[in-house]
Amino acid sequence: MSEKEIFEELEEAARKLYEEVKVEVAVPAEPELEAAVREVYKEPELVQVLGIAVAESGTASRALVDYFFTSNVRTLWAFAGDGWRHRALTDAQVAGIAKVIMEADRLDVWWSDSHINFARCWKIF
Repeated sequence: MSEKEIFEELEEAARKLYEEVKVEVAVPAEPELEAAVREVYKEPELVQVLGIAVAESGTASRALVDYFFTSNVRTLWAFAGDGWRHRALTDAQVAGIAKVIMEADRLDVWWSDSHINFARCWKIF
């Protein structure tokens, strides 16, 4: 997949996400999904101790942060697996995580329905 195609996918995913933002309400994961996640998750201590609900994981090949100056919309994007994954961020989270992610040599993400639930940043020395 070319870089142009990847960024076209990002634009389409962002358009869909920001259309949903107006009406989206956070709903806790269903108990059945949480049970299924615990069965297939490769690092169960993260699920059990931190209560992270994930369905898929992968190493990101690209990452970026959308930061709208005219609203409070901040979104972390990571291209992992076969598409763009996202996470809404607060200003404090942008200040903390964006720098860490952008300086990392590797970014692994875990997600459910394209929503990032966990990120692991690697720095190689």
